[in-house]
Amino acid sequence: MPDKAEEYFREVLNMRPQDPDAMNNLAYFLIDADRNINEGLELVNKALQLKPDDYIYLDTKGWGLYKQGKYEDAKIILDKSWEVNTSAFDDVLYSHIEEVKKAIAVQK
Repeated sequence: MPDKAEEYFREVLNMRPQDPDAMNNLAYFLIDADRNINEGLELVNKALQLKPDDYIYLDTKGWGLYKQGKYEDAKIILDKSWEVNTSAFDDVLYSHIEEVKKAIAVQK
């Protein structure tokens, strides 16, 4: 039920318009589900203005750039995300990095 999911993500963001987590959650949904990649990138860029070194937000941005076909830019951002991640291994981030590497290899 992606329409309902988007509605709820938007509702949360409307209730907390300055919350970078709410921005990122909607952004990731829009990007990952291919619903509105441009809007997703706009939202995650706003979140990154508030928390520039948040590895999760960087992952969202990198994934959005990948979805736009900007593989080299995506790799730079995802590599930065990997570097600033101080938590445990993140399998989603790792899979995004691997997808970008594959896309770059195909281009060469």
